[in-house]
Amino acid sequence: MASPTSSTAYHLVSLQARDTAMESAVPRDIRVEEHDEKVIRARGESKRERTRESRMSYRKLATSTEKIYMTVAASEALVVFAVAFTAFGLIQVNIETPGPKTKTVPVYLSNFIFAQIFSLLYVFDALRARNIVQLGLHLCFQFCIWLYSVLQIPQTANAFKGTPQDLCGSFERCTGPHSLFNMIKKLYIVTPIVIGVCSIVFAVLVHRLHVQFGWAVFYLVGASPDVKRYHREYQSLISLLKLLFFFATAFCIAYLVLVATETSMTAEFVVTIIAIVLVPFVMLACGWALRKENKSLMAICLVFMVAGLAYFIYKLASMFLPSTENLYINTKITMTIFSVFAILILMATFSYGVICFSNFGKGLMETHHHPDNRTSLWTLGQPRFPRKGGPQDEDGHWSGEGPDGPAHRRQEPFVID
Repeated sequence: MASPTSSTAYHLVSLQARDTAMESAVPRDIRVEEHDEKVIRARGESKRERTRESRMSYRKLATSTEKIYMTVAASEALVVFAVAFTAFGLIQVNIETPGPKTKTVPVYLSNFIFAQIFSLLYVFDALRARNIVQLGLHLCFQFCIWLYSVLQIPQTANAFKGTPQDLCGSFERCTGPHSLFNMIKKLYIVTPIVIGVCSIVFAVLVHRLHVQFGWAVFYLVGASPDVKRYHREYQSLISLLKLLFFFATAFCIAYLVLVATETSMTAEFVVTIIAIVLVPFVMLACGWALRKENKSLMAICLVFMVAGLAYFIYKLASMFLPSTENLYINTKITMTIFSVFAILILMATFSYGVICFSNFGKGLMETHHHPDNRTSLWTLGQPRFPRKGGPQDEDGHWSGEGPDGPAHRRQEPFVID
């Protein structure tokens, strides 16, 4: 019969083995964050100093994988910016009197720059919120801009065909050997290559981040498979709304610049202006309705989605109807790309909107009020790792300590979008 002393020793060894196994299961980057917190406590720093230091670190990317992802995204954007601005400069310097077709080239380039700026914000927002769904959609967005960069070459070639050969400045001709388009084409080829390579790197990093961010979901919603599914569907809708904002806005702006300027003030022109104003308000209203589970407002947002879907389908059809296709002679490829992507995203957004609407009142509301949850349409202005759950210091900031002191300090620096 084992003695009480040996039984106690065996129990302690078992607990230590369990703690070691749990620690090894946690991703290394997360263990490093917790180690840094222990070092700060060991220094004996005052409560105010710890609060100030932690507030400064809220806006940093926590893990090395996140930093690599953001660095690759920034490098891609810099290359695309360099190509776009160089091509724009060549056109502006060498074509003094652009024709109807060559006027469209700067608009293509500006849309490309807008896409890269949005991509940077989209990635940074997803990494700070540790939203793996949004990073997955970023891979889809990468494919969209890669396809746009490939189709941009024949679009530009078509734009230069109508330009007189002797009106291309220092170049011998506008198209053909030793021409302005030949120089711009060499620049354009760089863009899809860079985007393709970066997309492969993103896919590898997303696989690694999926493991790290999975722990964040576990700490937030627990082990319930139903709540995890509700939360994942909620994440999907929030991420789709952000993509919808880009494609809807880009389409409306491209339509106003490329098509509406060639026509008189029509009802379609007025509808497009109204759409640009309504898009951000509808997106924000939908995000608020999701978080508060407001059924009436969510139903209104779903109606607007159906109206938007009908609008984009009509626009796509008008590009190929005999009575209106002449308006899109110079812009058919660009407008078709934006309208098709907008229709696909709208259909997915509406589907997830209906699913999330049916999930109202099933327990996800409690997750929204979790102190580590920062679920919203945009998290750029929010702290990364809130420490609510303990007493406040004299400045009104949360110290992160439990009612029993530093030993019970929270150890889950997770923010989910």
